[in-house]
Amino acid sequence: MNTFNYSSKSSVKDNLTEILVGAGLIIVPVVYPFGIKVGTLRIFGPLPTAIILALVGLYMLFRAWQKIHKARKLAAKNCIITVDGGKVTYPAIVKGNVEMRSFMLSEISSSNYNYDNGILTITLTNGSTAKFDVDFFDGPPQLKEFAALLKK
Repeated sequence: MNTFNYSSKSSVKDNLTEILVGAGLIIVPVVYPFGIKVGTLRIFGPLPTAIILALVGLYMLFRAWQKIHKARKLAAKNCIITVDGGKVTYPAIVKGNVEMRSFMLSEISSSNYNYDNGILTITLTNGSTAKFDVDFFDGPPQLKEFAALLKK
């Protein structure tokens, strides 16, 4: 039986870059308004540029908040993924609550790791998927070890 910790200990620190960039995209155009020009042709003035950058900044802050919120829910329950024989039990957040779900290794039809998002997606034979975020593991080596167990 193998167990993997699946709750981030430092969710704010993990998302600090996204928080700072999001806040910068909101604050910089307000403090120092600027437009976008290509050569001598003005494409956007200061106000549309500030609005676009503020919307992007708000989106980045919202995404960071979602990850922090999810990490805190998992950490509050001390979530652990267990691989026992042919059965995998893992936590999933459904409608704001942490539920333990499971699947058999024989039910896995494919697995895909998205390097950009850091998410391991497991597709099962019944069409459902299980997603595992690298940020919630203790580190990338633990995710790789977990993925290797799933391929056996």
